[in-house]
Amino acid sequence: MSVAVETVRTAKVPGDEFMTETDVTFDNKYVTGGEPVTAEQLGLSRVTGGFAVLVNPGEAEATPINQCFFDVANLKVKLFNSKTSKELANEGDASKVIVRVFAFGK
Repeated sequence: MSVAVETVRTAKVPGDEFMTETDVTFDNKYVTGGEPVTAEQLGLSRVTGGFAVLVNPGEAEATPINQCFFDVANLKVKLFNSKTSKELANEGDASKVIVRVFAFGK
């Protein structure tokens, strides 16, 4: 499946780069290895760095989410199960999870 993205804010940072804040809303079928996002979805043409924070952790009791990670090299957002401390299982329901990605680039 895919994720829904919504730009929250874009700001110029020192040098010639920008920082964007983008909310990534997951659907009900997570992909092991992380959900891909493009530089364009993050409001940039090239991503040079970034990180992610949970805005709305998973509320489903079967798969509580307590951590996320933005894989800058592969442009993927990963979710982790708080019961197992492992990545959310393939096709796990993450439909109530919102992650804010802070991306830097041009």
